[in-house]
Amino acid sequence: MSKVAVATTDGISINEHFGKAKEFWIYEVDESAYTFLERRENGPHCTQDATGHTAGATAELLADVEVVLVIQIGPRAERELRRQGVIALPVTGSIDKALKAYGKRGKFIKNSILKTAVDCRSSEGNNGSCGCSQGCK
Repeated sequence: MSKVAVATTDGISINEHFGKAKEFWIYEVDESAYTFLERRENGPHCTQDATGHTAGATAELLADVEVVLVIQIGPRAERELRRQGVIALPVTGSIDKALKAYGKRGKFIKNSILKTAVDCRSSEGNNGSCGCSQGCK
């Protein structure tokens, strides 16, 4: 079973940018089904300059999930999630379809993304940081 966070305003569609999401809906997903667990309020959802709210604070809020489904996420926020061991997947559309697809292919998706990150970090002496010349994302 995997715990998945979804950035949504309506519980139907993945329709929020990570940095602007007011709340995340948390689901438990396995190969054949998913279950809604809770809503997590994201507190202030403005930029860091306006409220002091940072990508790191949101990443901490989601530290116990494996994957976050969002319509878009910036590179700094994605790095903060990865530091927590969380994968961000930018997708659009129905939560139902996305969670069912993730349930069927979640292990493959996680392994593919994590392999890319490890390969990138181990190349060209970049000291473990993203942004290497091979296009680490």
